[in-house]
Amino acid sequence: MVDRKKILLLAATVTLATVSWFSQSLSLLPNEVSTNLALLGAVLGIIFIGHSALTTLLRGVFGIDLLATVAIVTSIWVGEYLAASIVVIMLGGGEALEGMIFNRASNAIKKLIKAFPKTAVVIRDGVEVEVPVSQVAVDDIVVVKPGGMIPVDGVVVEGSAPVNQSSVTGESMPVEKVVGSEVLSGSIVELGALRVRAKMVGEKSTYGRIVTMVHEAEENQAPIVRLADRFAGYYIPVILLLGLGVYFFTQEPLRMASVFIISCPCALTLATPMAVAASIGNSARKGILIRNGESLQRVSEVDAIVMDKTGTLTLGQPEVVEVRGFKGASEEEVLSLAAGAERLSEHPLARAVLKKAESLGIKPIYCSEFQVVPGLGICVTHDKIKIIVGNEKLLKENGVNISEEAKAYVEREGVTQSAMFVARGSEVVGALRASDTLRDNVVEVMAEAKRNGIKKIVMLTGDRKEVAETVGKHIGVDEVVSNLLPSEKVNHVKRLKEDGDTVLMLGDGINDAPALATADVGVAMGLTGTDVAVETAGITLAANRLEGIPELLRIGKETMRIVKLNIVFALVVNAIGIILSTSGVITPLTASIIHESNALLVMFNSLRLLRV
Repeated sequence: MVDRKKILLLAATVTLATVSWFSQSLSLLPNEVSTNLALLGAVLGIIFIGHSALTTLLRGVFGIDLLATVAIVTSIWVGEYLAASIVVIMLGGGEALEGMIFNRASNAIKKLIKAFPKTAVVIRDGVEVEVPVSQVAVDDIVVVKPGGMIPVDGVVVEGSAPVNQSSVTGESMPVEKVVGSEVLSGSIVELGALRVRAKMVGEKSTYGRIVTMVHEAEENQAPIVRLADRFAGYYIPVILLLGLGVYFFTQEPLRMASVFIISCPCALTLATPMAVAASIGNSARKGILIRNGESLQRVSEVDAIVMDKTGTLTLGQPEVVEVRGFKGASEEEVLSLAAGAERLSEHPLARAVLKKAESLGIKPIYCSEFQVVPGLGICVTHDKIKIIVGNEKLLKENGVNISEEAKAYVEREGVTQSAMFVARGSEVVGALRASDTLRDNVVEVMAEAKRNGIKKIVMLTGDRKEVAETVGKHIGVDEVVSNLLPSEKVNHVKRLKEDGDTVLMLGDGINDAPALATADVGVAMGLTGTDVAVETAGITLAANRLEGIPELLRIGKETMRIVKLNIVFALVVNAIGIILSTSGVITPLTASIIHESNALLVMFNSLRLLRV
């Protein structure tokens, strides 16, 4: 039955039961009218509870809804209509709350498909023609213009440009692509244009495989099983036999009705969703957005964390972290030269250089004769002297002498990203190092995670080995795996799960989406994360604070502690209530009030999670 119909029926039951109770208490309506209002509310409520009970019973399962249905029918049979309505309201209210928490469908597949270009420009008979992506065939020449997404896996046959592959491979810096370079679908051409010969298209391309993997991983995720349901297989048949036994020996239907009502596990049903709801609210205030209760339940069991590097442990943006002067040149002079040369460039590294100069209040020199050499660097002129910012190959092509000091600086062990020479005339006067900087408190977060029960922390990245190992060593992870494509990240997550670990995956990009969906718990970095990563993950760190991970671990463990306490309390109250009902001490209406109070106490206990 559609959830909206359940809510409408539940609302009708609440309204009718409330009017019935007030009218009986205050004698506002004739007693027969008030009684029939309560009866109508119970009948409407039993429609969705009975439907659920029948569905589970046909599968051979004794569900909680079955006992509730028996309690409601028995109450109606003995004329306790208000008691029947109360059972409907408590059980139906718990289910409605649980539905709101757990039934948020993921839009990951739709967002992946939406982000991918619908058309592509291909060369047909020597002319550029725009066609649907589905019509692009292997060996077609695809034209990708500045800012465009590459729709196929292929090889560059003409042009050169920096290509941002971070959403696919996780590489933090754009990669220069020239003739003969391989490119992946889903990558963005940041500057310049490329002509690419298609090698893999559609579902066989990198982007297409990502879509398929996310879809498969989400389909294979089992829905959350309420902790109360673990008891249902034994609890429900025993209570049914007990109620029938009471009636057989006493011949008093009111006693049987009281047994069924007091045994109706509404508090047991609310034990999990109420605790989850409180924790979700508490987490939201801390910038931790939890999309489903299943993820929160599994957080308490996590003992291994797998995380991406670029955009997750790091900021995902190139930044100049060091400036070095040679031949007596100061750092300010080197940065002024580099900023002047890069002033008109749109390359990501150029923006990093200009940002560094601006932050230090250094004025770029004025340059002319601006010339970009794709994949190598940039050449300009200042006061009739050539200024070059680029790599060793560009400097050698222009006859620049590179000192041993400059070479040693660029080749130094521990280089994590890109280094650029700065030459004036025929000599190298300095160098800059650009790096993707780590987020604040990364080391402390890793240590805190281990104090919260994490036994293993693994970094999976598409970045280069030397970069990954340098970062991993610095932050103190247990294992580093580099040069990975999305499918390989998934394989590593599966390996950990096969080894018996409960895995939490932390990531931010499209390349992380399959691994996020495969892990027991997927956590996305919110503000920098792609829509796909956020929608695939069950949990999002909206504030981009890594400190959210140890906070999440603490909340997860405390949530399950409260859930278990709720279950024990609910069972104890039910046990006492059954004894009193069997002996005839309490009536069906009293039983319904006790069982409602039991549910309220569970609710208040769960609300303590708002203060964790």
